[in-house]
Amino acid sequence: MAVAQVLHSAELLAPDLPRVVAPPTHPGNALPSHTQPPATQPPTALSACADGEPAGQAVLDAVFGGDAAFAELARRSPADAFRCSALFPGDAALAALRDAVPAAPFDAVSVADQLSGRPGGADILGKALDVALLTRALDTGLPFYETRHELRKRLPKPDLRALEVHASKALAASFARDPAALAPKIGALIDDMVDDPLVDRFRITLALSSEDLFELIARIGPQLYTSSLDGLVSILQIQLKQERRGFIDLARSPRTQARWADFFVAIVGGGRGGSLFGTNATSARELMRESIRALLAPGGAPEPAVAIGALADAMDTESHPVRAALEDELAAWYRTAGDPSAKLMTGLAGSLHAMRLSGRPATAAFTAERFAERHSLAALPALTGQRLFQNGINVQRMTFYDDPDGRASFRGFLRQHRAMGWALHNNAGFLVAVSPERRGRRIVIVADVPGEGDRGRAAAWEWLAREGLSPSIVIHRGHSYHEDGTMSEIAPATALVFWGSCGGHTRLRATLDRAPDALVLATQNIGVSTVNEALLGIMEERLLTDGTLDWNAVWTDAHRRIHDRRFASYKRPDQDSTNIALRAWRVQHTLE
Repeated sequence: MAVAQVLHSAELLAPDLPRVVAPPTHPGNALPSHTQPPATQPPTALSACADGEPAGQAVLDAVFGGDAAFAELARRSPADAFRCSALFPGDAALAALRDAVPAAPFDAVSVADQLSGRPGGADILGKALDVALLTRALDTGLPFYETRHELRKRLPKPDLRALEVHASKALAASFARDPAALAPKIGALIDDMVDDPLVDRFRITLALSSEDLFELIARIGPQLYTSSLDGLVSILQIQLKQERRGFIDLARSPRTQARWADFFVAIVGGGRGGSLFGTNATSARELMRESIRALLAPGGAPEPAVAIGALADAMDTESHPVRAALEDELAAWYRTAGDPSAKLMTGLAGSLHAMRLSGRPATAAFTAERFAERHSLAALPALTGQRLFQNGINVQRMTFYDDPDGRASFRGFLRQHRAMGWALHNNAGFLVAVSPERRGRRIVIVADVPGEGDRGRAAAWEWLAREGLSPSIVIHRGHSYHEDGTMSEIAPATALVFWGSCGGHTRLRATLDRAPDALVLATQNIGVSTVNEALLGIMEERLLTDGTLDWNAVWTDAHRRIHDRRFASYKRPDQDSTNIALRAWRVQHTLE
């Protein structure tokens, strides 16, 4: 379809979505009558499990494979068998679940409500609630905390307490043995319990020492919900106070010193610098000294841009005495630094802080170093109309992927833009969405259709080339493990990249390698489809109305419209310390 036709067509054509197709049945593998879904039942209903997540291919194979296939599933993957047991209502399935209990009692407990509601399910649940069996199945200890809500309702209190003692010991031992593997799982559990009472949500931390909590925050702090990080930091503070210790002890301890730089970045980046430095200026300066030493240490420390941004953010505190102490310590390091990289890093951190002072006085020692003069920050590229529009058309490339979240995001994209009166044109393998004209401007979004894969993507680029269009904005709407697929869409002239995935902020360096003058909007934390849709909608409105993106206006609108707590982790491109520091580091490191 030619671009002229796209722009002037008034039709709203909804594309055909990929469909879940059941394997064909024939007499050799026909479903038993008691497992046959009604003819009118949609595929999504067939694949619904207790946790609301898709069934997965192994479960669907068992659905269409009959009783023997489910028995095999229960042996190989009891977690899936219990999670999706509602899809298998027969007596044979019940027997298979009963046989699976000894190997997976916690999986049975996790679907207690579902089991209780089916004939014979209560017997299976009773078998799973045997305390000796549960104790033997504790593994890392996590299964207890993942099912504690159900266990608390069904076990006598003495049994629950005894089981928790064993679970806490198992968890502590497992974390000490392999913190890298266990930390993300603990973080995910705490994040998933965001709406639970705090005493339940953070119950798992009772099993961890101060050093373990420190390690947990250092490893996964930037990926946690803000409320999860806040809770962990507060609990760590309480534990340290009870032990008559402070953060300075962790910064100096041989056991924790090696990860102090990561801990510092996580705490400061999460907005808890005030908790870290406290109110005592002398102690704050000592802690800043240890932090700078850790951040500048060769090997193993965060990359320079991250360290520069964290140091600048640390000094952005409302406490004047503490800010003065931190400024003086940074100035002292800068003044005596012999290593060129260390001098440049502290110099750029000082320059970034000086830019943010906005008329507030700095200390004499800090001012004397003339950071802003000696280490000027590279100006952020401007999103001018010339960069964003071609003949009144802003072209965007939006990537979707063929997984449940990708398909859901794609459906949300269709609903949102259809409701706003956009024209949706289904092409062979891709979709073109065209906005109504406003002030002589239009937006054209060339989007992937989940399920079309490389063929659809190639067709989209062929269409763009044929029409002489080049996307100025690239938008990733998928999980983080799909990011490499979107990275190839970014061209040197790309003006803005929107990473809607979890932890997209980690892609800053790679993005700027491909598009040195691009601005990057990403989250340090969880990418949320509803937040992405709202934020992108605001940006589209601003592009059509103003012909550019004024981040003050975008963020003002976003704070008014987006009430999801996870929006706090989305980094405004023109105020992102790491983004600014990375550009400045590249420019000045090249010059020096």
